[in-house]
Amino acid sequence: MHIDLHVHIADLDSLETGAGSSFLWSGGMVARMLRRAFTALDGDFSNGMTNEIWLSRLADWVRESRLDKVVLLALDGVYDPSGRQRPDKTRLQVSNRFVHSASGRSPCFLFGASIHPYRSDALAALAEVVEQGACLIKWIPSGQWIQPDDPRCFPFFEAMAHYNIPLLTHTGVEHVLGSRRSRYNHPERLIPALQRGVTVIASHCGTRLFLHERSYFSSWRRLAREYENFFGDLGAFAVVTRVPCLKKILAREELRSKVLYGSDFPSISPPLWCWQLGLEQIRGLSRIINPLERNRRVMETLEVPEEIFTRAERIVKVHRENSEWET
Repeated sequence: MHIDLHVHIADLDSLETGAGSSFLWSGGMVARMLRRAFTALDGDFSNGMTNEIWLSRLADWVRESRLDKVVLLALDGVYDPSGRQRPDKTRLQVSNRFVHSASGRSPCFLFGASIHPYRSDALAALAEVVEQGACLIKWIPSGQWIQPDDPRCFPFFEAMAHYNIPLLTHTGVEHVLGSRRSRYNHPERLIPALQRGVTVIASHCGTRLFLHERSYFSSWRRLAREYENFFGDLGAFAVVTRVPCLKKILAREELRSKVLYGSDFPSISPPLWCWQLGLEQIRGLSRIINPLERNRRVMETLEVPEEIFTRAERIVKVHRENSEWET
């Protein structure tokens, strides 16, 4: 089964920065990425864009691709170290309730939850999303103000390990929600989770997008070799700066066996951003309108093997073996 485990969505009808299409045509980075993704749709969406329309189209894109399922990702808000919610510091929040509801719209959607570990109700919230069928927990530490090596996270890790629910967490510099706290995204901060038995999937394998940024790829590579329960995903990897790391991963079995497929939709770059493909391949791939299928085909052209596209099926379902936890 081909699974894309890294697909971002947003509740366009209730975002504070605007409702529906007004958000899509605003100037924020999230809005620009969504707008670019929806250029594949026919019609004028300057008015009347709704969650119903674009979730339906997203399901169509999955069905029209070689993908079988995609994991839709929630994103909890910012909480300070005292556990107090900070809506004034939250640039984007996508609730578990919305994503759970969206995942029920199509059998090709899986529910990816997000829970901030500093919340006073974090363990109860985790129990709830597990009961609802969540297949993973998603974090962007720098954007949510989460320090994964903070002892406040440890009880949450122990609960995650009990449920066998994996953690999909951003590693490396993050650009959409701001990079001021990118030090929170260092792969080595995930060691306490690994030591407590959590299966951790490090988005982007700690790689950098721009050459002037710090790369954490060497740390990801070391931890992938050291910890059996440490993985990475290939989200937003089809860019010129990340392809060299992809080649290093594919060249070594001990690394190739530790990566899973994810697109990071809607942050899917056009084939032109990956000049290693060659001009002829870029032209052919650019004709593919469906962004999910286009990214999959780009990665296939870069010689990503079949096993990487299917590995998530084992990782994201293993937690369902257990469903009880004391809160």
